[in-house]
Amino acid sequence: MSKNVSASDAKNNFGGLLDDVATLGRVDIVKHGRLVAVVLSPGAFHSILGADAVTAQDGKWGKTHMIPPELARAARMLNCPNTFDDK
Repeated sequence: MSKNVSASDAKNNFGGLLDDVATLGRVDIVKHGRLVAVVLSPGAFHSILGADAVTAQDGKWGKTHMIPPELARAARMLNCPNTFDDK
């Protein structure tokens, strides 16, 4: 089951949006009558990816990062190290 929410309502009531996602598993964000985003709970996200894709990702970087930890640290730094790859 999913719910449609306007983009302005999602922005103005982000906490409520997260509650709805946790409860329903999916919330569709609509702007000017068009679907512009879909917010998924972790359970719904994992069911879409399938167990193999989730296991491969978790084994590679852990459960808390979607990008490699060294790049996440670099993104938080005000001055990027000289070894940062600009490609």
